[in-house]
Amino acid sequence: MARRHRGMLLRVGEVRSAGLVVSYLIGSDDEPPSVVVHASCRAGAGWAELTLPQAGQLVDQLGSLLTQAGGQGEGEHGQQ
Repeated sequence: MARRHRGMLLRVGEVRSAGLVVSYLIGSDDEPPSVVVHASCRAGAGWAELTLPQAGQLVDQLGSLLTQAGGQGEGEHGQQ
């Protein structure tokens, strides 16, 4: 069975300056959905297809980084 996008395409960042991250669900009727993450910047692009547990682990890791940074939500490019 063909795989297809499920749901919305979510985008964070700016293409030309610091880079861009796009994520979405993909799946088929006979397979559990996966989370696909594309990242691009001036140096190139890459992508990963994550299982739902792996996507949860990524969310936990990003939350941990925000906690370590003091939860300010500000980076070198200002408010994110």
